[in-house]
Amino acid sequence: MNAFLRHLEIYLTIAGLIVTFAATAWISPAGVTAWAVAAVSATVVGVLHGLIFWLVRRRQRQVREAALQEVRGMLNDIINNQLTVIQTMNDLHREGAIETRRACDAVAHSIQAINGVVHTLSEESLQRWKARYPDTRPHA
Repeated sequence: MNAFLRHLEIYLTIAGLIVTFAATAWISPAGVTAWAVAAVSATVVGVLHGLIFWLVRRRQRQVREAALQEVRGMLNDIINNQLTVIQTMNDLHREGAIETRRACDAVAHSIQAINGVVHTLSEESLQRWKARYPDTRPHA
């Protein structure tokens, strides 16, 4: 099915040409000029192609938007978790509970984690995150 959808335009174009030629061959002997039959059938095929392409593109946009919502949810979760670590380290350092070097190391580690997620974002990383948090739903 994926291969069919990948080459949908080619298959529809071939089907449209077959329909146009078949309609011309079948209807022309009935007294209508071949060009008139070809023009009408090509117009009908063109309208159908346009409708099909519009439906496919609309569905692709919906799928992309759903994927982007999942990515936003994943990034929001991971970045907020790391920002919480940064804030906690900052608060602990201000209170004197931990030394500066330890707080800086924790902050640097969180920044690297955020940077790593953003730069290695892929469908696989999204799937791993979804498997780790199965109850997570995209935020509207």
